[in-house]
Amino acid sequence: MSGGRLLCLGLLFLLAFLPRLYSAQALGWHWDYPGSFTLVNFDEGGSCRAALDGFGYSPFVGRQTIALADLLGLGPPAGIAGDAQAVKAYCHSPGHIMAARSYSALTGALTAVVVVLLTLMLVPARPGVAWAAGALLAISGFHISESHTGTVDAPSVFFIYSFFALMVYAVSRRRGLLAASPLLLVPAIWAKYWVFALFSYAAVLPLSAWQYLSHGMGTGRIALVVVATAVMFGLLSTADFQQAGLYPLLALWYLVIPWRAIHRPMVVCWLLIPVLACALSRIDLVASYTTGGLEGAFGSGYGAIGWHKWLRNLLNLPLVLLLGLGLPACLFIPAGARALAAERGAARAWLCLAPIPVFALYMAFVAPVTYYRHYLALLPAGAILAALGVFATPWAARRWFMALFFLWPTLLAVDLVGDYYHDPRIALRQWYRDHAEARVFFSYYVNPPAGRGNNRLFQPEYAAGDAAELRRGQYLILSENWYDTAFANELNGPLTGDLSRLIKTKPEYAHFYRDTLAGRQPGLVQEQLIAVDNFMPELLLHRYFYGTFQLFVGDLRIFRIDGPRGDSYKQDEE
Repeated sequence: MSGGRLLCLGLLFLLAFLPRLYSAQALGWHWDYPGSFTLVNFDEGGSCRAALDGFGYSPFVGRQTIALADLLGLGPPAGIAGDAQAVKAYCHSPGHIMAARSYSALTGALTAVVVVLLTLMLVPARPGVAWAAGALLAISGFHISESHTGTVDAPSVFFIYSFFALMVYAVSRRRGLLAASPLLLVPAIWAKYWVFALFSYAAVLPLSAWQYLSHGMGTGRIALVVVATAVMFGLLSTADFQQAGLYPLLALWYLVIPWRAIHRPMVVCWLLIPVLACALSRIDLVASYTTGGLEGAFGSGYGAIGWHKWLRNLLNLPLVLLLGLGLPACLFIPAGARALAAERGAARAWLCLAPIPVFALYMAFVAPVTYYRHYLALLPAGAILAALGVFATPWAARRWFMALFFLWPTLLAVDLVGDYYHDPRIALRQWYRDHAEARVFFSYYVNPPAGRGNNRLFQPEYAAGDAAELRRGQYLILSENWYDTAFANELNGPLTGDLSRLIKTKPEYAHFYRDTLAGRQPGLVQEQLIAVDNFMPELLLHRYFYGTFQLFVGDLRIFRIDGPRGDSYKQDEE
């Protein structure tokens, strides 16, 4: 690689790394007093907790962040392994969180570099595609926000695309390196149990094997079979389908197979696929990642959504790309897909990225858990397609257009990441100073000032009946990140009329939050709204239909509790 390209890669890395690292080190500090630290993202440190036997999750990234913290003299106290509370306290401590966030920022920035190297191998004749894809990821506000938190998401995507890059290099240039691919396959899977990485080995199947398996099928028929199989797994993973016993409908899948054209031994294989899919869906481990439970710790489980899952999943996928890359880039994704379909020379190299469409189909038809961060692995691929699309059109030759093409996602990143710097919970500190003696109920995610007395965690049951328990307080503070379970969001989708279909809540809870926000709940009067403020169209539209895009940053609503007062209550803190 030439010195000029190395310099450009270094500059791209700095473009990606500096904003990620700055946010990683700055967010959550000095909210309550100089030197105080407030946890912003409650999912941070999960892998660390798993590494210390305090939580059920993948420990892979956690072991690395603990090692980094230990190197900085901020390692865990001796003997806390297995003590869930002590482990949680350490993993959420400022020292470890800073180490975990810095690690996430580094891997997030390196992902942009890997995307450039990967795309240069896939599209060597058009290097502009690679640089545009890397730049889109570097300035993606969604990717930045996931890279400045101490979760496994950004590191997981880094390992996934590093594995892809090694596979592409091996199949296209040095086949002997395939033997080393497990070195990156293991972290690609283990960081977040992303088993889809295994599909990358489809690229090493001999051409004769592909010809035998697909004999009698054209490209369109193969695509139809793949989508039909995804739909079949989607049906099998839908709780309503299971409860209604609609399994005979799976026989419709057989209609997509051209039985007379395929090789006779393949007839048995194709006949067995629905049977094997049914058997697979009954395995508890598989069901937990495809259907989800009907009940959970907060009420309904992920499986309770039933048929509503289909519309939610199909909408979430384009929404994430739109918010992650911006409208201009997304408009070129179809052109990128057409350009990719026209590629002939590097088919086997592109096949190394087979896990991405398989994962996209999983998220579109099967996935029971649809937090936006779970889609992060699709973002670099979306950036590659968008770059491929824009360079397949005359627009790429217009410098003014390309300037606007990158300016738009930059502004979107400023708006999206700015939510963390203008977090309503920061402004809430002033309200607490103005109401120093007030007795306050608060919901999850409010993050009241540390050490502040007269605080108690709110439960909707307190408002039941004569609301005697609620009337012991003077104010109720609700976080959008908690009450949004009663409304359309990334987990519920747009269909929210049937309250029993809502995720992580109960019908009576949803009734309470809807009535409270609509001003229909007796004894509660909204006194103040501390709202997230956005200016980009993508975020404004998301707020209108689905609420705030960020998972742990949202509006705060402060309600005055009217009526006769009950006795004081014992304080509590989140």
